[in-house]
Amino acid sequence: MSLPVHWVNGEPGASLSVSDRGFSYGDSLFETFRIHRGRPQLWRYHLERLQAGQRVLGIDCDTARIETQVGLALEWLRANEIVDAAARLTLSRGPAARGYRSAADQPTLSLSLDSVSPWRSVPDAARVKLCETPLARQPALAGIKHGNRLEQVLASRELQQADEGLQSNDRGELVCGVSSNLFLVRGGQLLTPAIVDCGIAGTVRRAIIEDLAPRAGLDVVETSLQPDDIIAAEEMFLTNALLGIRQVACCGEHVFTSSQCGDNLREDFFLFSESSE
Repeated sequence: MSLPVHWVNGEPGASLSVSDRGFSYGDSLFETFRIHRGRPQLWRYHLERLQAGQRVLGIDCDTARIETQVGLALEWLRANEIVDAAARLTLSRGPAARGYRSAADQPTLSLSLDSVSPWRSVPDAARVKLCETPLARQPALAGIKHGNRLEQVLASRELQQADEGLQSNDRGELVCGVSSNLFLVRGGQLLTPAIVDCGIAGTVRRAIIEDLAPRAGLDVVETSLQPDDIIAAEEMFLTNALLGIRQVACCGEHVFTSSQCGDNLREDFFLFSESSE
């Protein structure tokens, strides 16, 4: 068998109910992560972010059920001798009657597997642009990966010749990429937008802040960043769970001439991800 494949509530190839609140209202959470040689990369970080989202949305699902579903996917990959895959785990509140307040007591858990670039492959440096679509500020949802991604859908329509877009909030502060977190290198420091009012707290971002940067002797500052800060930076790189760390070649007309910090952290990331649970 080949990719893609999926499971819904543990059943391979099953369908999602049209009354599922994840489908109807985006009342759901999801995690996208890479699997390499039978190991979900940065799995502890993904699970902890999912659990944080469960507390925010009040979706009750035992961790054992989640682990069992991931285990089914890993068994399938081993049986089909597939080394690398992109996984998306989605947890919704489940089927319910129409209406925002309608109760649902059977959460839907689905997992899909698709093809992905080989592990340790280094993507070309990205061409980045500033997007016009802003991110709405909603502190209650900041950090988690909930199912409503319409702001990213709209922003992605702006990309055209760019590989990635950067989104700001309604105050003009940089928040993140359409599908990534961003870091600027300036004066020996790593600067990254603080995830306070909106945006996703990425797992690779967390690995850099908590583990990789301290080991490399780098200071990370989570702060408010403006588009003008891009021009003042020596280097920019992006992070997400499937690509790891991707260098930025240019943002609009501004060209970056350095990639040293991101290149060094990329190798550290590969080693860290391979050794982490």
